[in-house]
Amino acid sequence: MGMRFALFCMMLPALLLTACKKIEDDGGRSTDTQLAEPTGSYEIDRESGEIRATHTDAAGVTTRLQAGENVAARFPAPFTAYPGSTITNTVLLDRGEAGSITVEFTTPDSRGDVVRFYREQAREAGIAPDVEVSAGDTTTLAGEDAGSRTRFALQVTETSGPAEAHVTISRGLD
Repeated sequence: MGMRFALFCMMLPALLLTACKKIEDDGGRSTDTQLAEPTGSYEIDRESGEIRATHTDAAGVTTRLQAGENVAARFPAPFTAYPGSTITNTVLLDRGEAGSITVEFTTPDSRGDVVRFYREQAREAGIAPDVEVSAGDTTTLAGEDAGSRTRFALQVTETSGPAEAHVTISRGLD
């Protein structure tokens, strides 16, 4: 639950930022202002623990967030779930043509196997991972394709039990 809460806390600001916009005041200076009447909802399903939030900004753009262990992991092609893994949580953020997915999972495979698998999928997506850092039991791999505005990040930790990982793919989010 701790990692799930942490991921939700990381995704919530992206949802909430859609409630703010830049406006020009009379002096031509740009100022940040919260919309007077943002519309949206937030709910937690008591049985499943699934979190759902929706926000529509002044321009009519709707952002949806869905998170939970039973949320379907809908990866953008060519990315897929790691073979034989157990998905423990999924966070989906959808805003029209833009969005992101973060999937937490465990696997009995080595972190090296997980890194190789996602490095190859990133390359298939046109992303040349340009960040790879290993420190202690954790490896982080990340990169982006500036043309398609697709970003990818993987973090894998391997200790005495199964490897724990989370992968995030986002497209079109600034």
